[in-house]
Amino acid sequence: MPFNMKWSTSLLGLLSFVAVVVNGVENPRIIIVGAGAAGIAAASRLYQRGFRNITILEASQRFGGRIYTTPFGPGIVELGAQWCHGEVGNVVYQLASVYPGLLKSSIIADEDAVLIRSSGARVPEAVADRLQTMAEGIIESDQRDSFAGSLGDFFTQKYWQTLATPAYKDISRDLAEQFLVYYHNYERGYTAYDSWFEVAASETDSYVEPAGNQDIAWNGKKGFSAILDIVSGNYPGTTNTSLTPVPISSLIRYGKFVSNIQWKGSPEGDVIVKTQDGSIYETDHVIVTVSLGVLKENSATMFSPALPTVNQQAITGLYFGTVNKIFVLFDAPIPEDFPNTVHLLWYKSDLTALRQSPHAWAEAISTFFRIDNQPNVLMAWMNGAEGRRAETLDDATIRNGILYLLKIFGSGLDFGNITGLLRSKWSSDRLFRGSYSSRSITTENLNTGARALGTPVRNAANEPVLLFAGEATNPVHYSTVHGAIDSGFREANRLINYYS
Repeated sequence: MPFNMKWSTSLLGLLSFVAVVVNGVENPRIIIVGAGAAGIAAASRLYQRGFRNITILEASQRFGGRIYTTPFGPGIVELGAQWCHGEVGNVVYQLASVYPGLLKSSIIADEDAVLIRSSGARVPEAVADRLQTMAEGIIESDQRDSFAGSLGDFFTQKYWQTLATPAYKDISRDLAEQFLVYYHNYERGYTAYDSWFEVAASETDSYVEPAGNQDIAWNGKKGFSAILDIVSGNYPGTTNTSLTPVPISSLIRYGKFVSNIQWKGSPEGDVIVKTQDGSIYETDHVIVTVSLGVLKENSATMFSPALPTVNQQAITGLYFGTVNKIFVLFDAPIPEDFPNTVHLLWYKSDLTALRQSPHAWAEAISTFFRIDNQPNVLMAWMNGAEGRRAETLDDATIRNGILYLLKIFGSGLDFGNITGLLRSKWSSDRLFRGSYSSRSITTENLNTGARALGTPVRNAANEPVLLFAGEATNPVHYSTVHGAIDSGFREANRLINYYS
C-alpha cells in the first residue's frame, strides 16, 4: 500500500490516511479527485518527487476520464480525445514522440477535406479553400478585440462585407449561406459551444495553438490512453530514468463519487472528504480535477464552506459544451471515392425537410471522418443542443439517421451493411456533463477565466488545502489533453514547492 490506513475510533467508518516520515520529513496526505489526464499527471508528478501518501478517488470503474480508448470492430476508437494537436509546446507530443512509431500524421491531416452540398454536389476545391481561408482570417482577426458584441455578430458582419467585394463575386448567395451555416457548425464542434452568439468576440483568455501538425493520430492497441502510461512511467520501453514507475492501480479507489469536501474540516486543520458511498477521508490537501460540467452541477453542495467568489464566478462564467461522436462499422471498407473528411452543407429546403423528418436530430452532425487504422469505420461528429438530444435516442434511430445522411452526402456510393455502432454520451453522463470548456459572453461579463478557476483555496494558516486542475483551468491550452496534463503538473508542482 502506498499509504498507511487506520480506522478512527472517534467516527465510525472514518478512513484516515496517516502521514508517514521519510528521512525525517513528513509525507503529507494528498487526495486527488478524478483519475483523468490531470489527476494521473498530478499523482505521477507528486509520486515521482517522493510523495507517497497519495490516493485518487475516481467515481467510475476506470481511469482516463475524457481519454476513452475503446475496442471497436477489429481495432480501437477514441470516444473522447482523439488527436494530438500540435508539436511545439505540447507536452503530449513532447512525451510521446520519443517512442518510434507511436504517433503518426492522421489520415484527416492531408488537407483534403471536402465540402458536399445536400444536392450531392461537391464544392470545387479552389472555391472551398478560398472560403475556408477567408473564414479563418475573420476568426483570427485582431479586430475582434475591439468588437463589443458576440463572435456570431462579428463573424457574420465581416463575412458578408468580405463576400460583397469583387474578389468573391463568383460565390453564389446559396453557397454563401450554406457555407456560413457549415462554418458555424465547424466552430461549434471545434470549441464546444451551442452558438457563437453566446460567445464574446473579444476574449480575455486566448487559446494558444501549438505549432506543427494539428492532427496527429496514435498507433498501437492503447491509442491515446498510452499517454497515461507514459506520464506515470509505466509505458513499455520507458527510457526516462527520471520517472519512477507509479503504481497507479494501487493509488486509485474506484466507485468513489465525492459528494463533499470540508476544506476547513477539523480543528487540527485536516480537510475532510466524503463520498456518496459513505466513506470519509481525512487529508492535508485535495486536488480537484473533475470536469467543469461536474463543478457546475455539484459545486454548491460539494464544498463546505462555499468556495471563494473567485472560484464560484469562474465555475458560473466559463462555458462547458458538448461534442459527441458516432462510430459506424461496416462490413466493407469505406468507398474509396468518399473523402477522408466530409463537411455537410445544406440547402435551406433540404434542411427544412430534415427538420420535419424522423431524422431531425441528424442536423447535429457537421462532419464525417474516416478513422486511422480502421478502414471499415466512419465517424460522425455531432455538436450542440441537437447532439445532446441525440444521446437520448436508441441505436436504431441513430443508425437510420446515419444511413439517411450517407444517401445524400455519399450519393451513388455503396457503403455495405452496418455491423456495429458505438457513440459517446458526454452530456448525459453525470461524471462529465459535457465535453470540454470554452468561453462565453458570461465569462467576459464576470471578468473571469481559467486562471480564476485554478486559484487555490487556502486555510487560515495560508496553506493551499484545495487545488484545482483540469483542462478548464488552463488559460492557454483549455479543451485539450495537453492542457489537462500541464494543469496536473502545475498543481503537483505547487505542493512540491510548498513543501520544499
